Amino acid sequence: MRYSAYIPCCNDVATIRAAVESVLAQTLPPAEVLVVDDASTDASLAQLAGLDIRVIRHESNLGRGAVRARAMAEAREEFVLSCDATNRLPPGFAAAAAPLFAAERTAAAFGPLADPVPRGVASRWRARHLFRQDDQPGRHARALLSTYGTFVRRGAAASVGGFTPTLRATEDADLGRRLLAAGYDVVFAPELTVWSNTVNSAAKVLERYWRWNYAAAGRAVLRSYPRLVWYSWRTMIAQDLRAGDWPAAAVSALCPHYCAARSLFAR
Repeated sequence: MRYSAYIPCCNDVATIRAAVESVLAQTLPPAEVLVVDDASTDASLAQLAGLDIRVIRHESNLGRGAVRARAMAEAREEFVLSCDATNRLPPGFAAAAAPLFAAERTAAAFGPLADPVPRGVASRWRARHLFRQDDQPGRHARALLSTYGTFVRRGAAASVGGFTPTLRATEDADLGRRLLAAGYDVVFAPELTVWSNTVNSAAKVLERYWRWNYAAAGRAVLRSYPRLVWYSWRTMIAQDLRAGDWPAAAVSALCPHYCAARSLFAR
């Protein structure tokens, strides 16, 4: 299978090179590798010296949807691999994904995101509640698309309108819903594990949790506020306490309040 690959980047100086190198090191190598830089203000692009890639740079920050739409427009191959700049792919990722596209109805395929060695309370909380490393489903074809490390069939994506350039969050879930509605399969495959390559603060972890789970709902989340609080105590805090992780339980207790406030003041 021939494929293009891209890495979206915005101020990822500490991790961008590792992400690109993990794509270049695939046992089934890409035909081309693009880095789409969304107006980084740090030295991210300087980290890419000597790598066989093509850099596309936005002069102003346009957001996630615009970056992914640009990458899909620039890619030359029908199959397109994405790897976020804060992650890295195991060498066999592309080879493991290729057979899933033997079925023409498969529009996208991805797997779990994991932290191989969680460091600190925020990383432990992220692994348990955001990545859900201990509670992964088996393979299924009606998954809600996530693009942290993902293959997408260009023709299928284009047929439903592609990534929405104006979306700064949930651009992957938005495309995934349209693919599923059009009768395509979006495959979650446990063997397509992607490794996180960054350490987040507690504030950043909570922001990611909100973005992944509630950003698309907007202020409608406020109507679910009591249910969010109940879930945090009944499920999240209970898991933390079973693990003897009292500091993580404190983050879980804060989580529903953060999500409600973030939804209230989201643009």
